[in-house]
Amino acid sequence: MLGKYVSAGNKIELHPIRRDTGNEKTHISKINQVLEDDKLEILMPVEGAKIVLLARNIPYDLVIYTASGLYQCKVKVGERYKSGNVYLQQLELLTGIKKYQRREYYRHSCSVPVFSRQLTDEEKTNLVWDDTILGKEGESIDLGGGGVRFYVRQEYEPDDLILCVLKLELKDGIKEIQALGKVLNIKQVPDVKMYEVRVQFEKISNAAREQIIQYIFEDERKRRKKSSGL
Repeated sequence: MLGKYVSAGNKIELHPIRRDTGNEKTHISKINQVLEDDKLEILMPVEGAKIVLLARNIPYDLVIYTASGLYQCKVKVGERYKSGNVYLQQLELLTGIKKYQRREYYRHSCSVPVFSRQLTDEEKTNLVWDDTILGKEGESIDLGGGGVRFYVRQEYEPDDLILCVLKLELKDGIKEIQALGKVLNIKQVPDVKMYEVRVQFEKISNAAREQIIQYIFEDERKRRKKSSGL
């Protein structure tokens, strides 16, 4: 039974399945209600303050964030409609729902403060989280549960292990997220002494990862309200 695993308010990702390309954009939203054992009603995704019209002629991979973990299934797009000031979309399941494990997460374009510095030799063998983690201040380009891409004046090298602190503005206050990350790549920004750094989180608590995901969906909700004029 679908309602046994998911419920209203669960956050979701939708990834279109196409044969002609492997680089389709992921859309995020949340479940509005479970309609039947094989049908969901979701809020229509919003990107850049605009409603996204999901294609109806292709299937989608659906990933659902729940309190007990991630679930995945394939769906097709059904009826779309408006209720009051809310734009809604139905999804029909094409496969059964199953538990899902992965390393990749949706990346959300945003601008939040990011502080970073390299590990000391001592921290490489005995890392202790404390207030001394703060380093060079930068600004994020995008953020997800699996990593962050940001601008900073500090020049790192690929494979460097760095400590990161992200300051996220959630509805219940500012939260400082601490993570150990590995530099995947770095490039200099033209004409300024600034670098674009892409980092994959190597060590981050489940609570911190959930706060990142919470921030992403709260920020998307703000954009959705702005686009609807509320």
